[in-house]
Amino acid sequence: MSTYRATGGTAPVVRWRVVGGTFVGSNTGSTVQVNWTKAGTGTLVAKGVSSYGCLTDSVAQSVTVAPAGALTVTGTLSTCQGGSVSLAVAGGTAPYTLTDGSGTTQTGAGPFTVTPTATTTYTITSGAMVLGCTASQQATVTVLPLPVANVGLPTRTTCTGVPITLGAAPVAGYTYSWSPSTGLGSSTAPNPTLTLTNTTGAPITTTYTLTVTNTATGCVGTGTVAVTVNPGATAAAGPAQAVCDRSTITLGSAALPGYTYQWTPATNLSSATAAQPVLTGVNATSAPLVQQYVVLATTALGCSSKDSVLITINPRPAADTISGPRSVCPTVTGIAYSIKNPRATAYQWTVTGGTIASGQGSANITVNWGTAGAGAVRAVATNAVGCQSDAFTLPVIINQQLQTAKPTGPTSVCQADGPYFYQTLLANGSSYSWQLSGTAQGTLVNNLNTTSIRFTTAGLAKLVVTETSNPAGGICRGVSDTLYITVKPSPLTTLTIQGPARFCVNSGPQTYTLPGASGSTYVFQLNGAVIANVNGTVTIPASTAVGTYTLTARETNAGGCAGPLYTKQFTVDPRPGALTISGPRFVCPAALSLTYTVVNAVATSTFQWTVTGGTIASGQGSATITVSFPAGATANATVSVTETSQYGCAGAPVAITVVPDNAQAPQLTLASVVATDNTKVTLTFAVASPANTPNPVRVLRRDAGSTGTFAQVGTVAATATAFVDATANAAQTAYEYSLALTNGCGDVLTAPVSHTTVLLKALATPGPGGRNQGSTHLTWTAYRGFTVAGYRLYQQLDNGGYQLINNFGASTLLADVSNTMQASSGLGFNQCFRIVAFSADAVPRESNSNTSCVDFANKTAFYNIITPNGDGQNDVLIIDNVQLYPGNSLAVFNRWGREVYNATNYNNTSTVWGADPGIAAGVYYYLFKLPDGTATKGWVEVVK
Repeated sequence: MSTYRATGGTAPVVRWRVVGGTFVGSNTGSTVQVNWTKAGTGTLVAKGVSSYGCLTDSVAQSVTVAPAGALTVTGTLSTCQGGSVSLAVAGGTAPYTLTDGSGTTQTGAGPFTVTPTATTTYTITSGAMVLGCTASQQATVTVLPLPVANVGLPTRTTCTGVPITLGAAPVAGYTYSWSPSTGLGSSTAPNPTLTLTNTTGAPITTTYTLTVTNTATGCVGTGTVAVTVNPGATAAAGPAQAVCDRSTITLGSAALPGYTYQWTPATNLSSATAAQPVLTGVNATSAPLVQQYVVLATTALGCSSKDSVLITINPRPAADTISGPRSVCPTVTGIAYSIKNPRATAYQWTVTGGTIASGQGSANITVNWGTAGAGAVRAVATNAVGCQSDAFTLPVIINQQLQTAKPTGPTSVCQADGPYFYQTLLANGSSYSWQLSGTAQGTLVNNLNTTSIRFTTAGLAKLVVTETSNPAGGICRGVSDTLYITVKPSPLTTLTIQGPARFCVNSGPQTYTLPGASGSTYVFQLNGAVIANVNGTVTIPASTAVGTYTLTARETNAGGCAGPLYTKQFTVDPRPGALTISGPRFVCPAALSLTYTVVNAVATSTFQWTVTGGTIASGQGSATITVSFPAGATANATVSVTETSQYGCAGAPVAITVVPDNAQAPQLTLASVVATDNTKVTLTFAVASPANTPNPVRVLRRDAGSTGTFAQVGTVAATATAFVDATANAAQTAYEYSLALTNGCGDVLTAPVSHTTVLLKALATPGPGGRNQGSTHLTWTAYRGFTVAGYRLYQQLDNGGYQLINNFGASTLLADVSNTMQASSGLGFNQCFRIVAFSADAVPRESNSNTSCVDFANKTAFYNIITPNGDGQNDVLIIDNVQLYPGNSLAVFNRWGREVYNATNYNNTSTVWGADPGIAAGVYYYLFKLPDGTATKGWVEVVK
């Protein structure tokens, strides 16, 4: 960039123009700056401009622009933070100067080594060249950040064998490497698990280094963490032990210096934090309890260890009950005592006032008692695990006045039950006498200290027992207290369950009753299953399945006494199954007496029939009936039947509908070929009373005159009045049609009269020329089915409308139609004919024949001699078939070329040439034209 100034002149404004460069900033003013864009010669022009915008003067100056030198800087233009880069320079003139923008400069030939702390742009300038120009180039060195090696906390502490996690979550694009790898789950994971062991008694510290590499830049970062592993703790819960309920044991082992202890659970321990707590066994159940106790031992450095021990806490046996005499004679021996329902495995006995004769250690002992006084029998139970119960005692009185125990046994009984058993305590050497008194009577059967009673009456009974003992010390006697026994009356034993022995399924609920006493309750069972009852009555549901059932009932009276079990069997009978009635579903005039039968009827059943619209002639009650139906009925009749089994069970009624089919034979009234289609024949018919007949009318056809079998060509509803046979070929064949109807009873009703179609045939005979223009010979077959009054002949010319052209009598079956009969309307090339047979009815029936057509060429022909002498022979110019070409024109010229006649629609009759009597003889020439442009030329001679 160069600066230029304009001096001198008086213009207030200087405007500059440059060639070969661009202005830097404004191009007006006394000074401008130019950046020359190419080497060579440039031009700078300064123009003075007055205050009115007018040019005052100008000056131009040529500027020589020397080429600037080009420098190339090479080297790595990126480095990781803390790294150096070497920049080499090529081109320009050494020495080079490198500046970094902050004032730091290096000079020399290069290469230059730079160590940027951040991304820096360096400018390198060459020495002076031509015209003092220098070359410069910039290079930007990007400083890439180092990846952060996140090791987590710089120091970590753990216990031997306890895993910890180092590092942090991974960063995408980074790779990781830990050193050393000892104890690491992975040495390449960003956050590996570290597990170290320490078998010494002192802490061990290890430093781990994490190296992180950014795979995109290649920059590497590191971090360290110091991990201290403390030695582990030792925990000892002691050996497994067993203890009885309410006994104690000691757990654990001696305390270690600096250790703390925690036991779980703390239940029943003397201390949960002692190294050796005392456990008191507690077991209120009857089975051993196993309890695990866990001790957590923690060192002074915080490392812990656990140990556990299983303690079995055995139950103590419950105190049992001693059974035996509480009152004995002095000096009596061999008195037995026992444990009631012993539960322990061993018993330790103690006797006061006597001695144990036998049984020590077992559940039964015998005692020899001493002199009179107070005695006792005590026992302590020992179970299978060696735990002992509390002592339990039975006091014993030793005296000659015995206190015989009150009898034991039921105190409230039902009179009809029994026998009932009663007893008192048995003492060795004693005898017993039983007495029964009171309002209730019974029979006793005694056996030492027991008796059985079968009561014969109800009431209150009193039972006492007298005991006598006679040992060596003297006679002892005792009478027991009275046992009062209430003897309640029992229910009657002569009842029966009341209810039906059998009933029909779904015939309604059935009730059964046991007529017991007022206030009693009852239990009913049906086939062993309890069912509900109300005051001795049960209801068997109507839906109970078919089968045989056993019903039992037992009464319990208000006193709680149960009567005998009563039984009744009953049967649920099936109803007859679904019936099927076999017989006609239609009644027809030909058969008014019909038979109906139940299919596969059961021989032991009866059948009730009901008929509406008819009368049962015979068979009521049996499986087959005969029904008479009235003639001419129009309403449907029904026949229904209900079966009743031999057990009186009625089945569901079943009914069928009998439809009166009064349809009469079809009446065919007409067969006519469709006027527009020779392949279709329309039949007109009627069926009387067709409403209920189930089948359609069958349409039958055969060739007329044939004696062969009719073939079915279609069906049509009996209610219809017409049918179109679309399978016919009436142009080739005359057909005979008949109708048949099969009614609901299977009777075939055939139409009494068949009808035939008329087959018309046409034969064209072209005319030889002249006045004879040809003819059509027609023949047709006679119509059969109605009385023919005659035939009408219709003609269609060239697709025009049909016109009646003749009538014929009933015996005429042929005709000739001459083309000369046609009016001169220009038609007759195609001629179609139809014969219509008609009846003599007041409204005649008409039957079309097929349409038969012929074609005529109808060429024109010219005669070349006429003799106009008025004799009616060749008096005029005749052109064959000219009347069939309307719109024609005819011009006649004499031999000199003069036109002597000109006419349109020449027709040989009203428009004709040659009839003029003044016509001159000679040869004439004609020109005949048709509307389509066809022209015929020729000559004709007039001869007179």
